[in-house]
Amino acid sequence: MTRHENNKLNRRRFVQWTAVGAAPAVLAGAGNPRARAEEPQPVSPTHTSPNPNAVRLATIQSRSNPHVKGLNTNPFSDQFRKGDLKKAVDGHLKWYEQLIAQAANDDCRLVVLTEDITRLSPVMTYLDDRSLFVDTVAWQTDRVAERLAASAKKHRLYIVASYFAREGNRIFNVADLFGPKGDRIGRYRKVHLPEYELWQVTAGDEFPAFDTDLGWIGMLICYDQMWPESAACCTMSGAQIICQPSAAVLADYHMKTRAVDNQVHFLSSTSRNSRIVSPKADVLADAGDGNPAIAWADCDIDGATKPADDFFWEHLYSGIKDHKERVLKFRRPDAYGRLVESNPPLLEQYSAGGVANTPEEIERVYRIHKKMRQLQAAGKRVPYHWHY
Repeated sequence: MTRHENNKLNRRRFVQWTAVGAAPAVLAGAGNPRARAEEPQPVSPTHTSPNPNAVRLATIQSRSNPHVKGLNTNPFSDQFRKGDLKKAVDGHLKWYEQLIAQAANDDCRLVVLTEDITRLSPVMTYLDDRSLFVDTVAWQTDRVAERLAASAKKHRLYIVASYFAREGNRIFNVADLFGPKGDRIGRYRKVHLPEYELWQVTAGDEFPAFDTDLGWIGMLICYDQMWPESAACCTMSGAQIICQPSAAVLADYHMKTRAVDNQVHFLSSTSRNSRIVSPKADVLADAGDGNPAIAWADCDIDGATKPADDFFWEHLYSGIKDHKERVLKFRRPDAYGRLVESNPPLLEQYSAGGVANTPEEIERVYRIHKKMRQLQAAGKRVPYHWHY
């Protein structure tokens, strides 16, 4: 039996086991006392398809990394060591290379990694010495791209990964799409940046999509989730698949709504509940609390927006069976002007100002931020949350 045949047999057994009421996720250490948390463990697929046109998409989730154990890259900590920053970059790349290889063994054609895969966010918000972030980003930019491109080529798959990259004298939070030939097919620069990210990072200004043999792929990053226009612009650029690396966990309703509204397959990669959602709002895969975890699903990219029933009433009256095509052709852009006004009437309901973006306000906020981060680094709880 060849390795490929053996892998297919193992997957069939795995799917059969999960189909009889087992928990939807098999996590590191779950049901196996010898499994260690740092070993890449697959999450049970919640959706497989006999459709020969289906492609296997995957999201990779990880909160910890054995290759950076003992390193301290948090500048707000008393134990911070500057020399650990570059070691950690290589350690994170090595870890994701392992996880990508695992996904490749499961015949995944696209894998999505989380936001800021080299974990530079702490130094990004450290303003006492801006060179820590600037110099490390300059050092890692080509290194990260070369390693990910090599992994994509080695395993003949597509990779979406977010990291901080330097372009000229500016730094962007990017999501790069690497292809199976080892090339970088496209780059998205995060458009919506929280105020603290704007301290050292430049915002992007467009939502591109890129043509691949899997379909058109668009990318968003984290905070973009707050604006439905982000996914809509991605879709208008042609996206059939939207990949969203994110530090913050994307809510279930966010993903379902974005997927349905835009008729796309929507993938998130975050710290928990990384998901794959269909254009019909079906959660095809969910990584749960896995650490690490790989969740994948077989997706019919072209067929998912078409109903199985020919007598679908909207098809009957419009003459268009594909739901995405119908919505596109019945759009009323002439009525949507409010969406692109800089000063819509709604703004009049709020007082002017309120954004902490002056040098004085940034300094005031940074002092509070620094104190909270120092307390967190010391293991203490702080009143800091992301609820809205």
